[in-house]
Amino acid sequence: MRIWSAGCSTGEEPYTIALVLRREIADIARHDVRILATDIDTDVLAKASRGEYAADALDSIPDAYCRFFQPVNDAGSPATLRIAHEARSLITFRRLNLMQAWPMKGPFDAIFCRNVMIYFDNPTKSKLIERFVRLIKPGGWLYIGHSESLLGSHPGLHLMGRTIYRRDA
Repeated sequence: MRIWSAGCSTGEEPYTIALVLRREIADIARHDVRILATDIDTDVLAKASRGEYAADALDSIPDAYCRFFQPVNDAGSPATLRIAHEARSLITFRRLNLMQAWPMKGPFDAIFCRNVMIYFDNPTKSKLIERFVRLIKPGGWLYIGHSESLLGSHPGLHLMGRTIYRRDA
């Protein structure tokens, strides 16, 4: 299983994906599961790769997922928790400019590009969607943000929910 979180910022999205996969796939270690998390900003990638968050950020996290967080023992710092290695190990963080060449070839089972395309003009969005579609395996998924749209329909994608698209099989 291959998943790409494009524009991952400080890591909340790829970690959420990893936690859900860890919880829902009981024998995940027997499967080849990888999450690629990319962003153009090296500062947010550095934070994301550490997997450390303020303890109060977990207030809205369901209890079933709290077992994946461990306290960071750093004297003098505010309460900080780190995502457990078993979830972090599924993710590879890399710098990537979405407007430049992409080194990965796919195919991906799912691509998450949520709240990224709002920063691009319409022709750029269209080119980006076309590039995503080429990397999504047949029957795979594209998730975009609730404030985004595909600017009409795409011949290779079918709308499955408000911001969820499935590539033709």
